[in-house]
Amino acid sequence: MSSKWSNPDNNGSTKGLKLVIIGGVAGGASCAARARRLDETAEILLLQSGPDVSFASCGMPYFIGGEITDRNQMSVQTPGSLRARLNIDVRVNTRVTKINTETKTITAIDETDPTSSKTLTATYDHLIIAVGAEPMKPPIPGIDRPGLFALRNLQDMDAIVEWIEKIPDECTTCHGNGVNGEDDTKKHAVIAGAGFVGLEMMEQLMRRGFEVTVVEMLPQILGPVDVEMAAIVEKDIIRKGVNLVTGDGINAFLPNGDETVNGGGVTSTVVELKSEKKLAPAQLTILGMGVKPDTKIVQDAGIKCTPRGHIVVDDYMRTSVENVWAAGDAVEIGNPIAGTDEKWVVPLAGPANRQGRMIADNIYGMSRKYKG
Repeated sequence: MSSKWSNPDNNGSTKGLKLVIIGGVAGGASCAARARRLDETAEILLLQSGPDVSFASCGMPYFIGGEITDRNQMSVQTPGSLRARLNIDVRVNTRVTKINTETKTITAIDETDPTSSKTLTATYDHLIIAVGAEPMKPPIPGIDRPGLFALRNLQDMDAIVEWIEKIPDECTTCHGNGVNGEDDTKKHAVIAGAGFVGLEMMEQLMRRGFEVTVVEMLPQILGPVDVEMAAIVEKDIIRKGVNLVTGDGINAFLPNGDETVNGGGVTSTVVELKSEKKLAPAQLTILGMGVKPDTKIVQDAGIKCTPRGHIVVDDYMRTSVENVWAAGDAVEIGNPIAGTDEKWVVPLAGPANRQGRMIADNIYGMSRKYKG
């Protein structure tokens, strides 16, 4: 199946460009919106894996915790609103499987019909890659047990909320084995990883009545933060009743002796640490062990990436291939604190939004540098 995008020729003009954007959410959606404001004649095709093109990823922990109560607020834009307001052709549930930088084409499939042999082929004048990152899932025994969740999209968020609502207020499997050595029956959650999302989930699960244990393999929480600053936060969360474990990794996720909580069908898991210590049974475990760039198709296309898979870009967000740009969680950028020769990764929505807008500006000749 071919698309109307198959035969572009803009004759070198900066108007009427055909822009193909892989990925929405923050960087891709921001780029599309900015490009439309700069060029009413541009043909913009945005391809998004999954059903949601632009959503409030930073708000997901707060919906889980109940601070955000309206599920509709989590959808920033829909395919329909982007088409109506900005005349952007949005295709959700569409996964790009191949990039050909020589012919300037991409190939994609419909995720809702995985058995179909039909594909979408689109050509571009400029390609913007905003594929994002996916949660890391190390090969730890038991990591696929029920009740263990990563948090990347709204479907993950909904699954966590649904699971929490199944857990009774009192946990019979925790009796006599409380988080802090007490004889209690409170619900218990383990957060594996003390990054930004992990600490947000810690706060919100406490709000929902859980006792919370945070496990961090590094000697401090918030790895990118100076140790002196991290220590201030550590003292505060311990004072608020969090069981904090640092400098100890997870060895296994083990079944609890009684596999269900009050017969409600909710399993509990015992987290065994590398130190051989076993935590109190947890009815919910959040896997916040970091993210890795979702860049297989980018590497397959010969676009330069780092050994860890992050896309290499210059100060203008250009990749190693002409007319191919990249933004968001999948890129490695200059570190403005350590100096321009130092690189780092900042998988946050704010930088992704700025990078996306800047790419659109640079496509239209503004020569804006990303300074971090």
